[in-house]
Amino acid sequence: MIREQELFWQEVKKIQDYVVNVYLSKISQYDDMEKLLNDVTYETIYVMMELLDGHKNRDLRGEVIDKFTGCTINSSIELHNYCEEYLKCSDIY
Repeated sequence: MIREQELFWQEVKKIQDYVVNVYLSKISQYDDMEKLLNDVTYETIYVMMELLDGHKNRDLRGEVIDKFTGCTINSSIELHNYCEEYLKCSDIY
């Protein structure tokens, strides 16, 4: 694996560790498994979008490219800014 790929996967591991630790500390606040799962996946996706947007590591930024048109989907937007609009999360979050 090249250095850049290793760096990417180290950041992904940090995200997993972060989300697990956050929700281990919050798990007692949930009485509904669906709310818990929505919040865990929301947080994971949000932080992954921050990684693609270049906010988690200054050396990494991802491009999401439509394979048919070649259009870079995130060329003029920050992906993480759209999580709230499209994804479910509870008021506990």
